[in-house]
Parts: sequence; structure tokens; C-alpha cells
Amino acid sequence: MMMNFSNAATRRPHSIHTATTTLLCASLATLASCEKPKPAGLPVQDPAVSTVIVGTRDVPVTHDFPATIASPQMVDINARVSGWLLAQDTPDGATVKKNQLLYSVDPAQYKIQLDASNAQLAQANAQLESTRGQLAASVAQQVYAQATYDRNKTLVASGAVSKESWDQITANLAEANASVEQANGSIAVAQASVLSATASIENAKLNLEWCTIESPLDGIMGASEFFEGSLVGESGKQLLNTVVQMDPMWASFSPSANFLPVILALQADGQLPATVTLTGAMQVPAPGAVPVIGANAPTAQGRLVMVNNQISGTSDTILLRVEFPNGTGLFRPGAYATVTVELGTRQGVTVVPRTAVFARQTELFVWKVNADQTVESVAVEPISVFEQDLLISSGVTAGTKIVSEGVGKLRAGMKVRDVAAATAAPAATPPAAATPPTTTSTSTKG
Repeated sequence: MMMNFSNAATRRPHSIHTATTTLLCASLATLASCEKPKPAGLPVQDPAVSTVIVGTRDVPVTHDFPATIASPQMVDINARVSGWLLAQDTPDGATVKKNQLLYSVDPAQYKIQLDASNAQLAQANAQLESTRGQLAASVAQQVYAQATYDRNKTLVASGAVSKESWDQITANLAEANASVEQANGSIAVAQASVLSATASIENAKLNLEWCTIESPLDGIMGASEFFEGSLVGESGKQLLNTVVQMDPMWASFSPSANFLPVILALQADGQLPATVTLTGAMQVPAPGAVPVIGANAPTAQGRLVMVNNQISGTSDTILLRVEFPNGTGLFRPGAYATVTVELGTRQGVTVVPRTAVFARQTELFVWKVNADQTVESVAVEPISVFEQDLLISSGVTAGTKIVSEGVGKLRAGMKVRDVAAATAAPAATPPAAATPPTTTSTSTKG
């Protein structure tokens, strides 16, 4: 019994392996029998692509320069008289007009000064009138003394007038002359007092005017340095705010001095447009949408208004300034921007759509469509990008047909089917037995 059991145990693995193999073969056979037979004779369709005929176009030659935004006018608002800041009549950050009231300083002490100056003027005028009266009396006395002197002068020699009387007459005339001179001096002093009082009045009026601080220009208020209740106008406390002109604005940039000849030539010809772009600005595509950084950056068209009179000796650059409108207020002083300057036009440049270009390592290629609708990759040498086109210097020439859409699914030697041609084909369906002709429709970019 033991010997038979052992033989049975020895044979079991072989029996299991045989059964497993049989089951696997049966399963594979069943799967094979379940596959649907592939119909014979149906052709595999060529990849659908869009094509375009390579063209040429005139492209403006542009250069981008980093720039800084500045305002033509940034005016400090100072307290010109000392006193308590009574009110801030315009809030920080507000858009203001010229002569708009911004701040008010307590005018009480300057009203008192004006009243005192007016009183001083009245006193000076009264003094002037009094001295004029004194002058009139002195002049009358002088006239009498002079007449007495003249009448008695010839009588002294004959002894008709005594020596003592003549001395008295002479002294009276001298005294009258001195009184006239003194009266004239008093009038001069009184007139000076009138002028001083008048000046004090004008100064007091000016101080009162300076108690109301107005905007000197159209612009935007900044952040206040002092607020209501502060003592302003004293040393170190004059600056209250800054008003910045926002429209138009300046973009200052410093290109290499090598650009100067062409810039001056184009400026003299009146053909130097410039575009200012607020690079990296965060835009909101639609109300409530998520802001996007750098997408559809704000731009403005400007003109060159200043070329500096000297070149920097350290960097060999020259300062230029572009003026541009800023009605929206998006451009603020101190912001970084990009100035794009057009320096003429490149004529007849070969261009290909950017969608037609693909890269292999460090080279760029396009798929050229041959006469038999097969494609081959051709390397192109890029110059730059303009709008939706790539400017190239070699690789393909104008008139060459290339693939513009669907480049990622192609291999060299593969035949392609132009979807534009299929769209342009007649709507009538040909008979089933007939084979419809293939027509290729292309578009030209240029």
C-alpha cells in the first residue's frame, strides 16, 4: 500500500501541469475564436493635417528696452505757514483737479495779524496827516521869517535896525528853515510807516491764503504725512503729501549709444513710434475671474520726446524718454515697463506659421509637403518671432507647401491628407463604386 501511494504522489505534479497547459491552450483558443476577423481590403487613412503655402511679408524691425515709468510732474504739497492742521479736505489717493482744496490750517492767528496790520496802517496814515499839517505850519513860519529878513537886511547898514534885532531876525529865519526840514523828515517817516503797515497787511493776507492748501495741478493724491490735529509748518513738518500727474506719462530707458544714429535719423524724419508695455502686470480677463499674471499686459502707444545731450561714460548708454497717454491710470511712477521701438522695416522676409514649427534638440523644423503628398522634415533658421509667424532666413522658400496644423503626428515619408481640401470638396457624394478624386486646398500667409 505504501509503495502504491508513493507512486501516485509522484505522478500528481505531472498531471497538474498537463491540466494547466491544456486549460491555457483552451483559453487562448477561445479568445482567438472570440476575436472578430479583420475585414480585408480596407485602406488605412492618411493623417489629416492643414497645410499652408510659405510666403513673405514686410516686418517692422523692433527692439525691446527695459524702462522705468515716471511722471512729468510730481509736486510736493507743503505747509507754508505753521499751525494746527484743521482738516484734510481731499482723501489720500483721490483724483484731484488744479486748485482743488486739499488741506486747511487753522487761520485764527493770521486773522489776528491781519487785523493788527490794518490798525497799524490806520495809525501810520493818521501820523502822516499830522506831519503834513506840521509841515504846512513850518512853511508858513518860514515864509514870514524870510520876508522879515529880506525887509530888514538893507536897514542894518544905516543903523535903522539894531544889531540885536537883526540877530533875532536871522535866528528866526534859521529856526523856520529847520522846522520845515524837520516836518519833511517826519512826513518821510510817516510815509515809511504807511508802507510798512501796507506790507504787513499783504503778508497777513498771504498767510491767510496759505492756510488753505490747494492742488497745483491735475493728478492723484498720495499718502499723507500728517493728519488732522497735527502741528505742521515747522521745521521738518512742512511736507504733507505729493500730487502726481498721471496723464500723460513718461517711460525712460537707456539703449546702447550704438542706436543713437538711427534713432536721431528716424526722429528727424518723424518716424519713431514706440510701444510701452507694463510687463508682468496682473490682469483680470473678466469681472470675477481669476487674475492672470502677464497675460494681455497693458500697452500704450507713445512718441520719443527727449534724447539726452550726453552719453553715460560708465555704461556707454544714452537716456531717452517716451511720452504716452495714460487715461486709465494703469501706469504709475516707479513701475518697470518695456519700451518697444520700431527702427525701420525689413522687406520681404520669409515667414512660416508658429504652429508649423517643431523642435528637435536645439534645431527647429517644419514638415514640407512633396508633390506626392508625402512629408519630409526641413530644418529652418529662425530670425525672430512677429505676431503669429516665425521669421526665417533659410530652410524653405516662398511658395513651398508645409504642414501648419497636426505636425506632432507625422513621420518622414508619411502621406498626409489635407483637411482643408476635404472641407472644400463638393458636397455631392460620389457613387460607392467610384473613388473620389483628392484635391488639396492651401492658404497663403504673407
